Amino acid sequence: MAVLAAIHEAILDNGLTVLGVEYTRVPWVSLAFMCKRGAETDPPDKPGVADWTAELLTQGTSRRSQLDLARDIEALGAALAARGGWDATYVHLDGLAEDMETLVATLAEVVTTPAFPEGEFALLRERRRAELVQTADEPREVANRAFARLFFQGAPYGHAVRGELARLEALGLDDLKAWYAREFVPQEGVLVCVGMAPFPRLVAAAAEHFGAWRGGGPASPAWREAPQRLAAPGIYLLDRPELTQSEIRMGHLGLPRRHPDYFPVRLLNYILGEGGFSSRLMTRIRSELGLTYGIRSTFAWRRAPGPFVISTFTPAENTALAVREIRRVVQEVRQAGVTAQELAEAQSYYIGHFPLGLETPRAVARQVLNIGLHALGLDYLARYRERLAAVTLEEVCRAAQKHLHPEDLVTLVVGPAVRVKEPLAEIGPVTEIQAE
Repeated sequence: MAVLAAIHEAILDNGLTVLGVEYTRVPWVSLAFMCKRGAETDPPDKPGVADWTAELLTQGTSRRSQLDLARDIEALGAALAARGGWDATYVHLDGLAEDMETLVATLAEVVTTPAFPEGEFALLRERRRAELVQTADEPREVANRAFARLFFQGAPYGHAVRGELARLEALGLDDLKAWYAREFVPQEGVLVCVGMAPFPRLVAAAAEHFGAWRGGGPASPAWREAPQRLAAPGIYLLDRPELTQSEIRMGHLGLPRRHPDYFPVRLLNYILGEGGFSSRLMTRIRSELGLTYGIRSTFAWRRAPGPFVISTFTPAENTALAVREIRRVVQEVRQAGVTAQELAEAQSYYIGHFPLGLETPRAVARQVLNIGLHALGLDYLARYRERLAAVTLEEVCRAAQKHLHPEDLVTLVVGPAVRVKEPLAEIGPVTEIQAE
């Protein structure tokens, strides 16, 4: 397959968008349906509704039980899966190219005629309960979830996509049915096919099996704006007296995916904290000071502004020092910018690794789904390396000054208060918070 294969587009009469890439290296197709609504539309007191709904779609339809559906899909050598994301919900079905029409029909059946069986919902609840109980004891997961709740203060991105143990019993089958009926509409849907399937055949199959679907609605308005209220900058402490290490999360509001500074900021972040051992944070916090085994920074690229977060861990006695030095590194990059060599290395990494993200039909499908979700344009993949290479040192340094805000950092420490609170208080006031 040519790395820059064309993306074809058609829109059915009911408003469903169809995107296809003809991938000829293997006789396989990767199908995906995307509803452009996700966990950001979960009811405030019922986190997990979108993701639970996605999984329950795979547990039976009006025509086939979960067992029959699974047997029929297995007989085709295919694989069905579904998940919720922040801004979208996905149903994937991969299989042989010769079965493309059958696979499209099956995917349409799953998406448009779910049964929502009560028995399968009860099993789903228990699976999630076991998962959430397990993660409740993992300091890294505790810190991730606590930071989201703290930072977003109840706004749509302020909960866990998979659900939360404290609100598990609040979710009922009717919540999932209501969410599906409201959000799954063809006008907010995208059907993607990547594989050995001519696009006209795909469109014909999509029209046959999805064309009569009208859905419910009206879908919730897409969340695109920053929340009006965020956590105040400062240091927050979640006491976990049994821990010998502290989990540290430091962040501020980031940017939406469609921000015009996406490429400069992505390169900037590679240099700051996503570039492994070549990053500024890893060099200072691990290599020079020996405070951690790993540290990274991330811009969460979503439809609305997501968080910019620096994540690390360190022995409890080093917590305050790590926080000070992380702040110092962010301030240095903001004020002094980056070097031409750092920029060249970041560009080389992303440009060189770009083809590796297009090696399988599923990998290409993920890229096309992202293009469809954020309306990035059908030429996005074709121009990706060109746009990265065109970013200048001046643009990256300007992005650092504009989009890094060390004075706005919200710092969460999950660790033993008796060992970390007093040293942290030397940096600034410490607010203790409670786990949910």
